[in-house]
Amino acid sequence: MDYQNQIECEWLHSPSINEVKDQWLALEPNTKPNPFISWCWIGPWLETFVDDFWLLTACNSDQVVGLGIFTVKQKRNWLGQSYNHYSLHRLGDEQADQIWIEYNDFLLECEHEAQIREAMFSAVKLRLQPRDCLSVGASREEVIFHDAFITDQTRTMLPRTVWQSSSYSIDFRRLNSNGQTLDESLSKSARKQIRRSIKKYERSGSLKVHTADSCEKALILFEQAKHRHMNRWGSNLGESGFANPEFVQFHQAFIRHNFSKGMIQIHRVTAGESDLGIIYNFHFGGVVYFYLSALSYSDDPQLKPGLVAHYLLIEQALAGGMKMYDFMGGEARYKQTFSNNHQRLSIIEYHQPHFALSLQNMARTAKHLMVQSS
Repeated sequence: MDYQNQIECEWLHSPSINEVKDQWLALEPNTKPNPFISWCWIGPWLETFVDDFWLLTACNSDQVVGLGIFTVKQKRNWLGQSYNHYSLHRLGDEQADQIWIEYNDFLLECEHEAQIREAMFSAVKLRLQPRDCLSVGASREEVIFHDAFITDQTRTMLPRTVWQSSSYSIDFRRLNSNGQTLDESLSKSARKQIRRSIKKYERSGSLKVHTADSCEKALILFEQAKHRHMNRWGSNLGESGFANPEFVQFHQAFIRHNFSKGMIQIHRVTAGESDLGIIYNFHFGGVVYFYLSALSYSDDPQLKPGLVAHYLLIEQALAGGMKMYDFMGGEARYKQTFSNNHQRLSIIEYHQPHFALSLQNMARTAKHLMVQSS
């Protein structure tokens, strides 16, 4: 019998956090490592943001093989008709979702990952009423562009891309198999920029990476990153995450929840008395995930704090036996400079076809054409 047909899915409305935690932690060791769908992230997210949710479970012979948490917001379309907006591991609210989950997916037993995912998306499809919407992301293409919404080569739900970007990483296993050092993997131009910048910084003193060695120090560095980050990205809601109290509250809980596990790595990089900035990374499953930086920029364009800071941390991770340094989503020149691997990340909304959606899509198309022509 096909494995997917053996899976039974069930919806549970707002079970206790402890009940979810027990199921999550029991399944997690049998899944592919991913910080954003581990209890390390999901636990603080539930505690910080979520009062009402649906837990979707997938079982095979009474064994839990898949889990996912959906929140539901009631919204109205252009014609004033109400509908339910389902979001996987997000709130569907711009301010709350600014904590920005990546590599989003169900928590899936890795041996039959694809079949379990399809069964769970099929369960979602059966639950959605006319006009309802499903939001998934930011996720890899194999998660989003699945077959659960296709029947006889016809899409039964219409996808709309809300956000899309490349995700960049440097795979150390590829370097090692090629017998390359980090420097040897970089272009001549990149090596020149990094060396020139390092020499200039070293006029102020030797370059050092100071890593928070206690939860208290990690929280202090996170707070110190605040003003620099807001100066660069903006101090209004929707700009720097530090301007968003919910973002700050979540990460304080996230740091407290996970520091003792060795997952939280917050670094200050200095050259003598000069400060290059603060880098906030996650270490999970042998991978370094770059989450956030708050850098000190100068008027000298040859001083490149981000490039140098990441260079030092990548060298540190390589020497420490890590498998990968993942810059995650977002277009940036320095990510492309170091990376030997990239993939697409997207946030997709799935809608059932209906009249209001057709009108909305026509209006979007018209607006896009007007922008192009102007």
